[in-house]
Formats: sequence, structure tokens, C-alpha cells
Amino acid sequence: MRMLAAALALAAAVAAAPAPSPAQTVGDVFRQVTPSVVVIRARGREISGGSVVGYSETGSGVLISADGKVVTAAHVVNLTDSITVEVLGGESVSARVIAWEPAADLSMIQLERVPKGAQVGKLANSDTVRVGDQVLVVGAPYGLSYSLSVGYISARWPPNTVYRSMPLAEFSQTDAVINTGNSGGPIFNMAGEVIGIVSHNISKGGGSEGLGFVVTWNTARQLLLEKRSVWTGVEGEILTERQADILNCPP
Repeated sequence: MRMLAAALALAAAVAAAPAPSPAQTVGDVFRQVTPSVVVIRARGREISGGSVVGYSETGSGVLISADGKVVTAAHVVNLTDSITVEVLGGESVSARVIAWEPAADLSMIQLERVPKGAQVGKLANSDTVRVGDQVLVVGAPYGLSYSLSVGYISARWPPNTVYRSMPLAEFSQTDAVINTGNSGGPIFNMAGEVIGIVSHNISKGGGSEGLGFVVTWNTARQLLLEKRSVWTGVEGEILTERQADILNCPP
């Protein structure tokens, strides 16, 4: 009788337990995260051939706060005169740089206002990311807004191992397709959480060859939210001896 009672209790518990929720598909995750992704169009000026010429940059970013803070790549918005951010649905607002860290290719911009329908992205602890995890990149390759690419984490690289010009960046490497315009956009795990910010790819032919590099979200959090580097409009560089001579700098 005791065995029968235990079996009945077990059967009742199994019947009462909620059915396991089905795993999210790539399409499910894409539709969930897209409202947090933005397209960034920046304009600037540079001296070329003795005259001032205009240039434009297109990149991506992710909304990280309800008051309109967006994280992107520094090279997308660095030293530009104007920044326009476009959200899902096509509405555009102005933005300005409020923090940056070129040694990790990261920048944070502040939206003039948060457009209706924009959604704050879910932020992950990127230390939990493992080689072999499936990931999604959403951005604007070659200006094609809200394009999806899918791949896997290929490797993880500690700071100062991939690019000496970006010594503060911890990178995740991915084979998800990354092209011009994806820079600054988020990379998501299959739970729809931001695990990094797209920086660049390595390519001999100029296109995507499956060697994409993403600054981990923990790096972005530490450098932009905890340390909060301030954008001053000035970037310093150590002069070589030859450069110092050309500029008539004292010894």
C-alpha cells in the first residue's frame, strides 16, 4: 500500500508539473531583440588634399537605458560633427557622445529623446559566454537596416592580445557575418541578451571571412558605466622623434 501511495503521489506531481517551454528559435530571438537595436548615421569633416571634405559613417548600436543611452563602437561616432540615430519603424533622433574609450573601440551616446517603441536591451554577464555558443548579430551592414546574421563563438581573447591599438578590449571571436555598418551593433545569445558590441573583422579580401571580433559586454560595462570615461573632443598621441622635429617641439 505504501508503494502504491508513493506511485500515485509521483504520478500526481508529474501531471501537475508545468510542461517545459520550447526552446527559442533564431527567429523568436530576432523578433524579441530588434526593438533594442538602433542604426547610427554620423557626419564629420576632414582635411584632404589641402581642403576640408565631408564624410559619413554608418553603424549600429544598442539602447541600454530607459533615459536614452546607447552603446556603440568608438570609430563610428568618434570626431564627428553630427549623429542621428534611427530606431525600428524609421523614427530618427539626434544624439551626442557622452563617454568613450578608444583603447577598447567603445563609445556611449545620449539620445535627444527616446522614440516610442524603442526597447532597452537585456544585458548579460559575458563571462558566461563559451566557445561554441550560438549567437545573433543584428545591425546595418552597408546601410541595410536590421539585418540578421547567425553564427557561433569561435574563441575568446583576453585584453591586449588581438590588437595592440585596443589594449583594454576583451574580445569574443565569432563566425557570424560582420560587414561595414555592423560596427557598434549588439551581439546576442539565444536568451536574447547582449553579450558584446561588434568592433571589426579581419579580412584579406575586404568582405566578411568569418573572423569577426566583438568587445565583450563586461568590458563595455566596466569602461563606460563604471569607469565613465569623459569625451573631451581631444585625443592624445605620443610623438615620435621625427614627428617632434617636424613640429619644432623642444627636446
